[in-house]
Amino acid sequence: MDIHARRHTFGTHLAKAGVPPRTAMEAMRHSTIDLTMSVFTDPALLDVAGAVEAMPSFTFKVSRTAQGSS
Repeated sequence: MDIHARRHTFGTHLAKAGVPPRTAMEAMRHSTIDLTMSVFTDPALLDVAGAVEAMPSFTFKVSRTAQGSS
């Protein structure tokens, strides 16, 4: 296994663990955040559906006084 394959795995696992991108950048000793996020993180392995499901539900109540006023 080559070192870059291990770095890709490391970067992806940091992202999956919820490590902030700037922290991952430092852990991987990269000079730019773009290198960390675009090259060394595999988006196919990230849980995008889980991230969307983790969002809070947004419900809005409309009061009766607000409905009738112009």
